[in-house]
Amino acid sequence: MSRRRSFKPVKITINGKTRTVYNVVQAGNTLLNDWPEQTPAAKVAERLVLDVFNDAAGPEQVRRAFITAAKASDIKFSS
Repeated sequence: MSRRRSFKPVKITINGKTRTVYNVVQAGNTLLNDWPEQTPAAKVAERLVLDVFNDAAGPEQVRRAFITAAKASDIKFSS
């Protein structure tokens, strides 16, 4: 994993399972496969994940959007 796609870890708990997300790929996989609901904030985060791979966004933007999506879905997180 390229350093440019990594970010400061975010620990989240979904359905009683705690995991730590370290990079854009993990954030994208979590949003697509494990997220409990597709809120507008989650959709924004998903789009930003794709934007990173097109050099249109940075990993920190994904991290911020991921945290915003967690708040919108009442997912417990710590960063």
